[in-house]
Amino acid sequence: MRSLQDEIRQAQQELTCPICGRTFELRDIHLRTFGKPNVELSVTCSRGHFPVILLVPVTLKEMIKAGPISKTELGKVCQKIDKLSDSLEPLLK
Repeated sequence: MRSLQDEIRQAQQELTCPICGRTFELRDIHLRTFGKPNVELSVTCSRGHFPVILLVPVTLKEMIKAGPISKTELGKVCQKIDKLSDSLEPLLK
């Protein structure tokens, strides 16, 4: 699951200004709209040429709501762990 910070950092690493080729700093990336399920970021190049704004739609996965773990749920998890042969990966899927 990716957070908004992860998406902003990925945009910073992958996007460049189409005019000067400069990579963007985190301060160049701004949150424009935040709604379900999309987030819109604007990326503005602040060099001395005509400003460039790129709109990047981002879809965030909804966070899972969790509450207290019941004895039944704990029992099921323990059974699954006992059945695992060598890796926890199938349990985490």
